[in-house]
Amino acid sequence: MKNSDTSAVTLPPSRGWVIWIIPLLTLLAAAAMVVYHFSHQGAQITLITDTAEGIKAGNTPIKNRSIIIGEVETTALAEDLRHVEIKLRLHPGMEKLLHRNSMFWLVKPQIGHEGITGLSTLMSGAYIALQPGDAGSPLTRYSLLDAPPLASVNAQGIRVILNSQKKGQLQTGDPVMFSGFRVGSVESSRFDTQRRGMTYRLFIASPYDRLVTNNTRFWQTRGINVGRSASGLRVESDSVVSLLSGGVSFAVPSGWEPGRVARNNAEYPLFDDRQSTERSYYTRRVPFLLLFTDSVRGLKPGAPVEFRGIRLGTVIQVPFVLPGRSQNMATDYRVPVLINLEPDRFVREMPDFNLVERLKSGIARGMRATLRTSSLLSGALYIDLDFLTDVAAYTGPQFIAGYEIIPTAPGGLNQLQQKLVSVLDKVNHLPLTPLVLQTSATLKQSQRTMVELQQTVKDLNQLTASPAMQTLPVELQHALRELNSSLKGLQPGSLAYDRLVGNMQRLDQVLRDLQSLLKLLNRKSNALVADAATQADR
Repeated sequence: MKNSDTSAVTLPPSRGWVIWIIPLLTLLAAAAMVVYHFSHQGAQITLITDTAEGIKAGNTPIKNRSIIIGEVETTALAEDLRHVEIKLRLHPGMEKLLHRNSMFWLVKPQIGHEGITGLSTLMSGAYIALQPGDAGSPLTRYSLLDAPPLASVNAQGIRVILNSQKKGQLQTGDPVMFSGFRVGSVESSRFDTQRRGMTYRLFIASPYDRLVTNNTRFWQTRGINVGRSASGLRVESDSVVSLLSGGVSFAVPSGWEPGRVARNNAEYPLFDDRQSTERSYYTRRVPFLLLFTDSVRGLKPGAPVEFRGIRLGTVIQVPFVLPGRSQNMATDYRVPVLINLEPDRFVREMPDFNLVERLKSGIARGMRATLRTSSLLSGALYIDLDFLTDVAAYTGPQFIAGYEIIPTAPGGLNQLQQKLVSVLDKVNHLPLTPLVLQTSATLKQSQRTMVELQQTVKDLNQLTASPAMQTLPVELQHALRELNSSLKGLQPGSLAYDRLVGNMQRLDQVLRDLQSLLKLLNRKSNALVADAATQADR
């Protein structure tokens, strides 16, 4: 056989790179696809919430106007382990819906003031709704709301902030009423740790936002409000909407100017009821101190201070603790009561009326403060300022602990008791004992007279029956017979005789009982008002 030489075929060194063209092209294509993918992805947003209930990664959509604009990518606990971070991805071009005031909330079946909402999610599952904002640069982190906002951020109207020291007065979704018509809603309620009170945000839609002015007052409505005041039992009712769910009402009191239209996010206090809003208009308050010897049970803070039915001020504190001052309970103890007089109540009708100066001049002429009962049903008291007769000039201190004094006088039952005791004292000083003795002597003399009268009637009977009667003139016989007939009406057993004796006996018994009463009043002058201790008969 003939051997033949074989050798490997080799390419020139200058063409070795050709074999890398296909892998390189594949890598470039993959990189281009990756770049294209990330360059055409929508914005990624992080939502912060307390729980991820009903939310599933890769399955919960993001919707706006019922159109899917994104999807939840992941759900995980935050680093502080107290919150949940939900990362969602919007579709390309949907980032234009994001602004600083955009809102996200979870749509699911729930029952609220507006009825049952989110029933469509029973079959399709929960989803996250987006309400686009209208101002500010977009954020990367938003809070996920539990319920939809009651008004969009760009809705026409005004938002108002209410502050209160009581919790649980209003709930999200409660109606805002004006003259019985619903004009807005409560958007949110939260506890402010700095103010140590509740803060409520209200939204009032246009055109009703022009009703809110700087003189507007807000108060809570409970549908039917039953309360006790100085005027007695008070029952107030509002609209059917507030009857079912409560709410808040606002108005400008009659007689006041409407004022300037309020600015957005203006702050107002929330009052308990409509009556309590009236006191907020009287900003000038002059404190006075009253010292009562009467019981102040039934006198509450907020009770009126009146002069002949005209309100002058308000009771502030009962009893009032005087700083650096103490009283002896065993001596003339007086209950301190702090009141405020409100001069602004007369500014509109009488601009030149000086309430404080008139009060001081009235005290010099016998004006005193007394406790009056405004309602026998509730036992509520109020303070009445009026001129009293037969009162001594006030010589006590003008100021105590820096508070000016208004003199007081007993009132109500105490005043009635004093007048009754005064009358009984006058009766006690009447000379009744000599009158009783004289009446007893008169009764004995009357008894002797009756005996003599009976003897006279007997003699007349004998005279008229005797034969000598026939010898007398006819006129004299007739006169004797008439006298005899009249005297027979006063004989024992006759009606006149029995009445006379009965009246004399009753008069004698009354005088004897009056002696016992006088002895009791001498021992205890207020025995007719208070129970007197019984004593053994002597």
